[in-house]
Amino acid sequence: MTVLAPLSALYDDRPPARAAGFTTRASRGATRLDDPASGTTLVMSTPAMDRALWEEYLDAADASYSRHGVSVALDAARVRDGRDTAVFFAAIDRSGTVVAGVRGQGPYLSAQQSHALVEWEGNADRPTVEALISDRLQDGVVEMKSAFVGTSADSPGALSALLSRTALPTMVFTGARFVMATAADHVLRRWESGGGRVVDSIAPAAYPDDRYRTRMMWWDRDSLHRDVTPDVWNRIATETEVLTGRDIVRAA
Repeated sequence: MTVLAPLSALYDDRPPARAAGFTTRASRGATRLDDPASGTTLVMSTPAMDRALWEEYLDAADASYSRHGVSVALDAARVRDGRDTAVFFAAIDRSGTVVAGVRGQGPYLSAQQSHALVEWEGNADRPTVEALISDRLQDGVVEMKSAFVGTSADSPGALSALLSRTALPTMVFTGARFVMATAADHVLRRWESGGGRVVDSIAPAAYPDDRYRTRMMWWDRDSLHRDVTPDVWNRIATETEVLTGRDIVRAA
């Protein structure tokens, strides 16, 4: 169980550290946001700063993926050291339980770092998937992974919407223009409310098995304000300012 204490600022004047194999800085602080719609507190941090919370998040994600028989998609043992995770978000309910979360890895140096290439292995559109990532590397690409909403959550719909709005704080923190995710089609359709756009031109991948139609989604920092409704954009901007301490230009 997580007991929330006062948290330090995400940014300070000390030299930035770099996550292994990625072009990003590591945080020495964490921030939090109260979300009345879901009844949770969203914490934005890094594995290095909040090891205990990172472990709780990963354990909760592992339990969720195992429940659905798709642990292979999480690969908890491989990511547990946190070396390839630039930032993670954990939603904590009133009892102190992590009930939802997602992590971001990158910005990528190569498309080969993306797990999407594994997911589209054997699919005729794999070269297109690789090209979509490679073409965006210069502007920065971060991939959101290990997303889950637990069965014990009181407001799963509100939590899904909350996770869909973590793209902009991830962009601000990492400096990346683009955020991508791959997930089952029905999951990504729920995330469209947060500005993500499914690439319908790519054939879905049968990953992690034939029960699933995995699709690719992108968020673009330059068009995000146009890809959501005005009220959602105001919410995203406000939440990003709280989580990152950076002012967001709200006008187009």
